[in-house]
Amino acid sequence: MAEQRESKGKLLGLNFLVGGVYGVIAQLIGVALEGVVGVAFAAPMTLICLGVLAVILYTPGIHQKLAAVSGFGSILPFNGFACGIADAFQAGHANGGGFSGGMKGVGKLFFHVIVLSSIINMVAGVLANFVPFPKVLAPEAVSMPVALCAGFVVAGLVCLFWQLLYDAVGQPAMPDFLLFSQSLGGILSLFGLTDVLASLGGYSFKVLILGAGQAVEATTALCFLQGPLMLIITWGTFFALAFFGILAANLNLKVKGEK
Repeated sequence: MAEQRESKGKLLGLNFLVGGVYGVIAQLIGVALEGVVGVAFAAPMTLICLGVLAVILYTPGIHQKLAAVSGFGSILPFNGFACGIADAFQAGHANGGGFSGGMKGVGKLFFHVIVLSSIINMVAGVLANFVPFPKVLAPEAVSMPVALCAGFVVAGLVCLFWQLLYDAVGQPAMPDFLLFSQSLGGILSLFGLTDVLASLGGYSFKVLILGAGQAVEATTALCFLQGPLMLIITWGTFFALAFFGILAANLNLKVKGEK
């Protein structure tokens, strides 16, 4: 019993630490990119960079080992989604399906998590234009270097809370829980709750799966004012992350000598 508590405590501690570190990495990348691509495009480009990071960590098996001991600290950041795509590809590949089987696995996960949740988030974005939802006022965004500390804490705490929630509801199937998570990000945006977390955590929150839900809701609402460009970019980012996941899966198979 004591060993189980110690193991659980270690998981939660690493969950917070790893999620926070990924948040700091995202914060550094996002702030650096603002001066290159502008504020509007910094968030999707940060997600692309995390997709590259996913390939780097997944190919030699580092992500797999890290995820096993840190749970949602490695899953909730969107590089974790790219690695989840890699896992889905390898599962389909291992079941005798080869490349086509792997792609079927990727398609199922992408549809279940991204497409379904984005439909919900897009509906939320439409509602945001026509229904005056009561909103919590977001604080002013903090500047560097405080933003690094705030990002670490926000990302770490969100990952920790999500791990506790996942365990509390009986550890449902991961695709279902991720569908719920990204959908909730857009729904909470209607009341300004994710705006608060984004203001405090900056890019550290924006690269979490809840932040992705917020992005779909916000860019859908923006369509009514500025056109669909940012929504198209958001969707393009999801497809790019899926591509990085497929790439990581195939490179890892080569490293293991299975392809």
